[in-house]
Formats: sequence, structure tokens, C-alpha cells
Amino acid sequence: KQLAASSWPKQRSIAHAMPGGADLMSLYGATGGRTKGGVMPVAEEGFALAVGYALLWASRRDSCNVGFFTAVSEVLRAQGVTRMNWSRTTMVDFVTECVFNSITQKGLSTFLQRAVKGLTREQRDMLMYDFVQSVVYSYLARHESGADYDSAIAFCVNSKIDAVLQCTRLGGCPDWSVSTLLSQDIWDQLGGQAGLKEVSKKFFTHIVAGAQMPCPVQELCDVCGEPRCKSVGKRLELVYVACRCESLTFEQKSAMAARNPKRPRDSNERGMNSLDTAGQGIKETYERKLQVVAVRYPNKTAKEIITKMIGADVARDSLNTSDEITGQQGGRLLASYLHSIKDDASNDFLSSGVKNFLQTQLDKYRMFYPSQKGLLEQALLFLPKLEQLSAAAAAAAAP
Repeated sequence: KQLAASSWPKQRSIAHAMPGGADLMSLYGATGGRTKGGVMPVAEEGFALAVGYALLWASRRDSCNVGFFTAVSEVLRAQGVTRMNWSRTTMVDFVTECVFNSITQKGLSTFLQRAVKGLTREQRDMLMYDFVQSVVYSYLARHESGADYDSAIAFCVNSKIDAVLQCTRLGGCPDWSVSTLLSQDIWDQLGGQAGLKEVSKKFFTHIVAGAQMPCPVQELCDVCGEPRCKSVGKRLELVYVACRCESLTFEQKSAMAARNPKRPRDSNERGMNSLDTAGQGIKETYERKLQVVAVRYPNKTAKEIITKMIGADVARDSLNTSDEITGQQGGRLLASYLHSIKDDASNDFLSSGVKNFLQTQLDKYRMFYPSQKGLLEQALLFLPKLEQLSAAAAAAAAP
């Protein structure tokens, strides 16, 4: 599975206690807790609750409903899977801190709502299946009963996971069972409990990457396919991981592309060639882009315009219609606007030059934001054409 996750946080004390003194963490612990009536297998109950919440969250994709955090314990208690109803406050802590590794409620909802866009019903069901499967894997990866396959399956049976997976009130499917989520072949292929842990780590990184604002980040390198980031178990925080091709600079990648005879000719190269020594095509493009800026961003400051171009409006790069900015045109628009304001002393952020400004922004966005990365690279490719045009105009005006 390519779904992603992060390492489990260290256990911490939570103030919401169970009857008899067993704290909430024992719900997700390996040894269970003690109540007045004797030892209660609270770890099994925690497992059932974890799977139930994974089902409900994947099906609703939002936890805003007032009854969301009490619904699972109520349904599972009515079915005899769990022994007691839990308060909303207790379940919020259990779900966010334990089941989903401190990922925020908003982060989970954002990831799921983005992930289902454009999917068919069958694809949405598969997303839910992977979501729930990864929660099962992450629970078994840290529980002592998951040390071998037979023990893991016995733990699932004792926790009544099949009944939870098949509960349609929580979004389950009558055809789902532990044997389909984790067969002996899958166990052997993953390498046992350690393999389950790796799958769950990838799962949580995938969620955190997909929940980033203003847009999701790409956790895998589009060149070598290796991870470029990982979750650290602190809400929506990601840390950068260097892949094998990251050592190349932008200039090196551009040089490699230029040496490739199969590369389609970039329309940026059509500017001031032998058929257009006056740079008329570049001049017309430059003037058109400034007109677009004037119409699109009236009464905006320079910083506000640039922020919009690189931020909220970068999504227009994915559109390919005559009245919107295409991926390549977005970079031309940004380069043209920056070139037009570079001599204004009030724009101190350009004091080191337009190229240095663009390169700084590229270094900031290149790791995790492919849309911004593409726009800035296109701007850097187009900027020399504008500088060449200005130089030619200055030379022509010289006495």
C-alpha cells in the first residue's frame, strides 16, 4: 500500500479515567486495565473503538456532528462489542491522540474530503477500505498480541473486529472481515509486525501531506518515487527527507533537459530567435500579461498580487482554457509582473533582483508544493527573455 503514516507518539497521561482507576491510555495499551470487577480486556475494547471510528470517519468525512464522538461507543455497546458508553471528551482524546496519532480533526476531514473528489463509488469504497486497513495495521503493530500471525488474528477475534467491520450503521460492509484485511500471505509479504508498522507510518504521512494548506503536498518524488517527507506525530507537522535525485540543482536539471534531444521545444525558446531579432513576440506577451494583472488584481499592493499568484491562484495552472492561466502562462505572468516593478524602490523584497527573489521562493516551495514549483520554474525560464528585451531596448535608445 502506498498510503502513508508516521511513528506513534510516546504514551502520555490523559486525565479522563475509567472506573476503578485505569486511565484512557490502557484502551490503547498492551496490558489492559483494572476495574472494580476485576481485569477487563480494555485493549480489545480500544481496538474495536479504533476500527469503528476509522469506519465512521471514512464514511462521513467530517466530525462536526455533535454525536460523532459518542456514536461509535453507543452502536458497539448496543451490539455487545464494547461494555460501556464513553463520554465525548474522552473519545475526542482517544481518537485524536491515540488512533490517529495526534492528527487534528480538521486535518483528517480535509484529507478525506480532498481524497474523494472525482472518485467513483467503487474507488471511494477502496479508499475507505485502505483507511480502515491501515488503522488495523497500526493497532496490531504496537500491541504485544500482534507478535505473530496466529496471535494477531486471535486478538482480532477477541476484539470482535469482524462485527465492527460489518456494521453498516458505522459505514461498514457485510463482506469485510479480518481475514480479507490481513491474510497469512499479506502478513508474510509485509514481514510481520514490523511490516505493519511501516505501512501505518506511510498511511499517516499520506494523511498529513494531503491535509496541508493551502494545498496538499506531494510526499513522493515524481522522479525517483522515493519519500520526500514524513510525519513526526505532531499534528500536521512534516519533516523533509532527501531523495536520491534531490542533490540536483534547478540549473543542473535544466541543463539535463536541454541536452535531451527528445524534449519538446519549449515555447519560451521562441522569443528572440533569428526570426524575431527585435523580440516583438516577447514584447507582446509581456504587455498582455501586464494587462491581465491590471484586470485581475485591481487595487492590490505588489505583495498581495504576488501572494495571490503563488498561493491561491496557482491552481489555475492546472486549467487549460483560453480565458484562464495555463501552467506555463502562470510563470510568464509572474515573471512579467515582477520585471515591471523591479525598479520601484518601495518594493524592497526585490532589492537583490527578480531572479534571486524567484530562486528563494523556489527553494521554499520545491520540496512539497509541485504546483508552486512548476510556476516558479517557468518564471525563471521566461525572465531572461524579458531581461534581454530590456537590454535591447536600452541599447536602441542609447545615443
